[in-house]
Amino acid sequence: MERVCFTKKAFTLMYHRVLASADNQPCFVQPGMFVTTASFEKQIVLLRDRFEVVFLEDLVEKLLNGENIGGLCAITFDDGWRDNYTDAFPVLEKYRVPATIFLATGFVGTDRMFWPEEIGYYLDRNNVKSPEFDDAPPSLVRLLVEISKHHRCKRETFLDRSIEILKEYSPNEREEILGYFRSMLMIEPLPRQMLSWDEAREMFASGLVRFGAHTVNHEILDKVPEQEARDEVSKCREEIDHRLGGQVRAFAYPNGNHCESIRNILVENGFNIAVTTQKGFMDHGMPLMEIPRIAIHEDVSNTIPMFRSRILLRKF
Repeated sequence: MERVCFTKKAFTLMYHRVLASADNQPCFVQPGMFVTTASFEKQIVLLRDRFEVVFLEDLVEKLLNGENIGGLCAITFDDGWRDNYTDAFPVLEKYRVPATIFLATGFVGTDRMFWPEEIGYYLDRNNVKSPEFDDAPPSLVRLLVEISKHHRCKRETFLDRSIEILKEYSPNEREEILGYFRSMLMIEPLPRQMLSWDEAREMFASGLVRFGAHTVNHEILDKVPEQEARDEVSKCREEIDHRLGGQVRAFAYPNGNHCESIRNILVENGFNIAVTTQKGFMDHGMPLMEIPRIAIHEDVSNTIPMFRSRILLRKF
């Protein structure tokens, strides 16, 4: 089946996190953000046996040279989570399968969290379900009212829906809410969630992992001023080049958002490959600054038949 579907096409997979279990994590992990280590290993075995797994850059090189790309695939990870090193990398090493990790460099080697994890952490630990905080900013009062309708949902549903609601808030409103929680709630700091540069260097030295750019602060580039977008792109690339000693060519758009002006900024900064979150296959003639990927996460790929369907069927 795979050979018939991919005689002339290739594909790129998009992962985020690989975890032994989402249940024992220090903060809530959204269902669309992870696969289990057991699922990941099964998926890697299938990919190795039925396709030729190559680096994204090498796949693009074949496209540029007009070579046949049938049966090829590339594996990518977004953000730069520490479990890419602790859980995914050992599997990649075991089966000698290459992958690319797109780094949000402002988080590497720090205790910073992405806002969905941070807000989930506060809501989960403090049972924050009603607007009872003194001097709460209007944005937080609004949020608490909006999420109150989900009080009776199970924990995972409540937290997931709360995060989805907060996605509609402006970055300033989200930061206002998080700033209030940071100042008011006495919570122990989380263990480091993101890769360190030493871990990145070890993976890079293995020859199995390459790194691409994913901005500095994971800002959605078409939602910020142009100069800020330029800085997010250029400083991210400079940091990776400096830390890992290589020229970064590939970029992943945060949240998949892009437009002509953003694509032009990437080209000006030396990028000739950019991946989206749009599902699709790779073929000759496709725009290399808008490469589609197939998102893989546990709730849609926890069995091999589901994983195969996710790859083979456009609407699954």
